[in-house]
Amino acid sequence: MILVGDKTVNKQKVIALIRSIEKETELLSYDFELLQIYEAIIKTRSIKGAMAEVGVYKGATAKFIAELKENKPLYLFDTFTGLPNVEEIDKPRFFKGRLVASYQRLKEYLAEYSGVFIYKGVFPATSKPIKNINFSFVNIDVDIYSRTLDCLEFFYPRMNKKGIMILHDYQWVKGVKKAVDVFFVDKPEAVMKLRGSQGLIEKI
Repeated sequence: MILVGDKTVNKQKVIALIRSIEKETELLSYDFELLQIYEAIIKTRSIKGAMAEVGVYKGATAKFIAELKENKPLYLFDTFTGLPNVEEIDKPRFFKGRLVASYQRLKEYLAEYSGVFIYKGVFPATSKPIKNINFSFVNIDVDIYSRTLDCLEFFYPRMNKKGIMILHDYQWVKGVKKAVDVFFVDKPEAVMKLRGSQGLIEKI
């Protein structure tokens, strides 16, 4: 635990955390993308609600969030068997079974953190434990069109006002971008393009 319980978190300490995580497990985000997540979490600390990540893989970003979450519960979701069925828009970059990870290893990796709950399976079939929970921060990193749309349909109505959703790969992956753009076409929120791949939604 590098940042847990630290009330004077700054970007230098966050960078040190990123370097530590890089040595421990496979990290698929750039430093500046994790700093965007850090800034979103800091911004939403005063907002009531739980935190969640869908698309956990080997737990690099999950550990990063766990270090910053303070006393909020963190709910994590992944198939752990790789991507489910993909559509034409997702191919050829993504295919069924890509990004397999170990559920047991993730449990062990995050065992030191309290208030972290891990669910195995295809979301939102695994969402029953959180169906009556509202959220202040959600990180969506599921790579493909259908899963991105499923996540938005589930979490959007459960986001508290000024809660933030980070949408990984929004700018770089056509299936993710299409799902986000289709979902928000009739919503009051605008998708903010961040540096790199990510998009951000702040609930109105």
